Amino acid sequence: MCSISGTLGLTDCGDAVQRMNAAQIHRGPDDGGVARCKFPGGEVVLGNTRLAIIDTSAAGHQPMNDPETGNWITYNGETYNFKELRREIGGEPGFSNTDTEVVLHAYRKWNGDAFRRMRGMFALAIWDGANQQLVLARDPLGIKPLYYFVAKDRLLFASELRALIATGLIARRLSAAGVDSYLATGSVESPLTIVEGIKQLLPGHYLQVKVVDRGIEIAEIKFTAPGDVHAPSDRNAAVAQLRSELEETVRLHLVSDVPLGVFLSGGMDSSALVALMSRVSDRRPKTFSVVFDENTFTEAPFSRAVAERFNTDHSEIRLSERRLIDLLPDAIAAIDQPTMDGINTFVVSGAVKDAGVTVALSGLGGDELFAGYPSFRRAMKLSSPVSKRVLRSASGLGKFAANGSVQRQKFWQLANSECRPEDVYRISRQLFSTDSVTLMTGRQPCRKNGHHDSSDIVNTISALELKGYMTNTLLRDTDAMSMAHSLEVRVPFVDTKLVDFVFSLPGEWKMSRNSVPKPLLADALADLMPHHFLARPKMGFTLPFEKWLQRDLRTEVSSVLRDSTRVSMSGLDVKTVEKVWDAFLQKPRAIGWSRPWSLYVLAQWCAINRVTS
Repeated sequence: MCSISGTLGLTDCGDAVQRMNAAQIHRGPDDGGVARCKFPGGEVVLGNTRLAIIDTSAAGHQPMNDPETGNWITYNGETYNFKELRREIGGEPGFSNTDTEVVLHAYRKWNGDAFRRMRGMFALAIWDGANQQLVLARDPLGIKPLYYFVAKDRLLFASELRALIATGLIARRLSAAGVDSYLATGSVESPLTIVEGIKQLLPGHYLQVKVVDRGIEIAEIKFTAPGDVHAPSDRNAAVAQLRSELEETVRLHLVSDVPLGVFLSGGMDSSALVALMSRVSDRRPKTFSVVFDENTFTEAPFSRAVAERFNTDHSEIRLSERRLIDLLPDAIAAIDQPTMDGINTFVVSGAVKDAGVTVALSGLGGDELFAGYPSFRRAMKLSSPVSKRVLRSASGLGKFAANGSVQRQKFWQLANSECRPEDVYRISRQLFSTDSVTLMTGRQPCRKNGHHDSSDIVNTISALELKGYMTNTLLRDTDAMSMAHSLEVRVPFVDTKLVDFVFSLPGEWKMSRNSVPKPLLADALADLMPHHFLARPKMGFTLPFEKWLQRDLRTEVSSVLRDSTRVSMSGLDVKTVEKVWDAFLQKPRAIGWSRPWSLYVLAQWCAINRVTS
């Protein structure tokens, strides 16, 4: 696991790469390097900082060179099937035991097709000397980030957006479209970013970048393709195969030459990882849980029960409001792009790293794959003709709804929509409505009208959750907040082979029955976990922000949201922001804590990074 950075262009940008390495040193404190390659059209400079996980020796130093071709690679991630790929490539084993060297040789053999064969999480850059082109690639599910900026005479790329702006070569100016996207969903949707001119490479894509007479030439190529899956027609057979797939992905994700742990919330997904680890490994797991004094939020009894059942080496991280306020400056500073989420991951990652662990497994992705979110149930319920008629009859109550709670406003939006799965998903995940965004920014945001195959409603919502909330919020926050502590987080549920298999199954098999959530996953684990573990309703790993924002945290947030200079810097209307804050203080349940909190984070991020509208 590492940070990557680099430039390609007509001018000398070596100093810029050094600055990007310095800005990303937290991602890879064990080693670092820079490689420069001149060619007739200009120069490519590659940078890397390394967090050593597999083959921690100096043989894994990056950027890494392939002496046979002259190609160079800077690589961030883990390719879990690297031993299989090494056998397929053939020849000598090489000079290291790293997956980095295997990926470099895979590119030599298969060019861009190598990325489709890699099973894991990755963002990488390869200088292809023979073709005099820079190749940038990102894994199919977007686990690892990759940002880039293109000017007339150069391209810059990095693992973090803030590393790019640290070069001093990019204007610190907010992207209007990025701000609109953030306000709509609580994070910025790819390929947009919060900074004008910087883009995110889309998951499952790679760029071929060349210097030509007229400047930088880029070709973007999608390398993902539907998996070759032979899905069982019988549900019992599917459950058995799912169990096999789960065991395989967990086994692969345990490959490490450094200490490894598990984020254990006590929910089904993280508990499943612990149970599966007990099945496929002799290693005693180290498990970590965040607990609260507020009984409504804490899952401590459940995580303790799982830890006891599977005899884990368990640690609890007690988080109070006072402790959060103390941690807040560091947590906000660690955010790479504004987000309404992620503070919880920052807290648990710091504690796990302090315990001497370098790699942690997370249950992220389980809800998206196995229909654990309310959006699945809403979409199924609203798909019936009766529900649609009821909603349409309520659509005339718009004025009444607009003056009510956020939930009432969302109900009215649904009543005026076509109630397609994508409508249900968009409105369920909506932070601020289009009208609210217009009031805060003074402009009408551009709205996407995506079209999706709705023949299987559950699988449609699953795809939307995977490509939307999971990629743009959960995975991005997990990467930034864990790597701030030099901790690698692995997500076994977000595995291409597992995802392809689960998507090949009928969505109806995944919906709740007999009060058991995520029944397909529950049935696959039935012999490992007691029924009462599996039947427990989802709580979600959230902090008690609603209460805390009305107590000690209120002073901190109020000082920012009532500061006209800070709010104006983030491109928002001062009076509208104050109204949101006041409305929350008067009716916290009706407004929801995430709305004022997201505005606070945006204003703080802009001030810390000196980015203005």
